[in-house]
Amino acid sequence: MRINIDEPDAVEKFWEGMREVAAAATRHQDDDLYDALVKIGRSALAQGVELVPSSGFFLQCPICSARSGQRCINVAGHVLGDSTLHSERVELAEKAISGEVPLPAPMR
Repeated sequence: MRINIDEPDAVEKFWEGMREVAAAATRHQDDDLYDALVKIGRSALAQGVELVPSSGFFLQCPICSARSGQRCINVAGHVLGDSTLHSERVELAEKAISGEVPLPAPMR
């Protein structure tokens, strides 16, 4: 199998795969798998892979408590509109993955 790293949607495909692993980690309640996922994500960022907004799927939502790999739900005062994630979750993911804030426990 040949992989074209210059493929226009390579970054999105990478994060899509990461979201699938996050969903599996949540489904199986596997903290080790989640920890490995975070290591892979941080390594990718260190090598220049750009962070995409959907990276918020890796953390539990601070607004609606959707777990890693799950979509957010509407709650009073925090309507999603056309988004699948609350903006606070996306912001938390950007800060957590960059190391600005500690990673919250994903599945506890």
